[in-house]
Amino acid sequence: KVDVNNQIVEETVKNAAALGCPVLVHAEDYESCACGIKTEKEKKHDGLSAWSEGRSPEFEVKAIKTVCQYGRDYDCTIYFVHIGSEAALNQIKEEREKGTKIFVETCPHYLTLSYENQQGYLAKVMPPIRTQKDNQAIWNALSSNTIDTVGTDHVANQLKLKLGGEDVWDALAGFPGIGTVIPILLSEGVNKERISLDQFVRFTSLNAAQIFGMYPKKGTLEKNSDADITMIDLKKEHKVSNELFGGFSDYIVYEGMKLKGWPVKTMVRGELVSDDFQVVGKLGHGKLVERPVI
Repeated sequence: KVDVNNQIVEETVKNAAALGCPVLVHAEDYESCACGIKTEKEKKHDGLSAWSEGRSPEFEVKAIKTVCQYGRDYDCTIYFVHIGSEAALNQIKEEREKGTKIFVETCPHYLTLSYENQQGYLAKVMPPIRTQKDNQAIWNALSSNTIDTVGTDHVANQLKLKLGGEDVWDALAGFPGIGTVIPILLSEGVNKERISLDQFVRFTSLNAAQIFGMYPKKGTLEKNSDADITMIDLKKEHKVSNELFGGFSDYIVYEGMKLKGWPVKTMVRGELVSDDFQVVGKLGHGKLVERPVI
């Protein structure tokens, strides 16, 4: 249970505005979600479609309206994380037209997965994946730069934790996604001409660096900027496999999916840290990126 009421949200927005910080918002009205899930359970519904119905896109819309009103009241920037429905995008468009300062993030699963094409419970996530029509709406929003960034909403869990019950209600929400964000955007976005390579760079690097005060230290390759570079091969084809990425998780929702366009080398501050799926960086190379407040 998430015990977040409007009073807490308003106070958070007010304090963030005083500091000049954006507020990152998971856009779901929790009280409405609790009622929706209760209704779906009482109807004995199961599966990802029931999960989507129980946490309806309209509950995203309700949360967006509420938070954006506070954003206007206190002149605070709102950053909506993991937006995945057409209804949410439409409401965000309305709120922007009212003068709310808004940034929008989506994730690869809202571009590629729907409850119409997924079996089982592995793709359970919050907010839920929706329909293929919603997938297309998210692609359209990326193409038109209505969406600013693409994140992962990565959750490093394992099957024994993920599938801990007998139905969708007992399954754990969230799944691993760090390793697939770049190849999905390259394969399904750049190579299929839904987005340009320049947009890809903006969605995965430049925009986030600018929004969160890390630019020009991060997000660009200019004099005095960090030499953080990911080299990609747009023609490289590979089937997705959990074994490619290592780490704690023992599954991936994209298992067996053939993607064209992969990262091949990654450098952080000029040092090679990843080479052809192998981590070669030195322990301790990470460094705090200081950011100004106000």
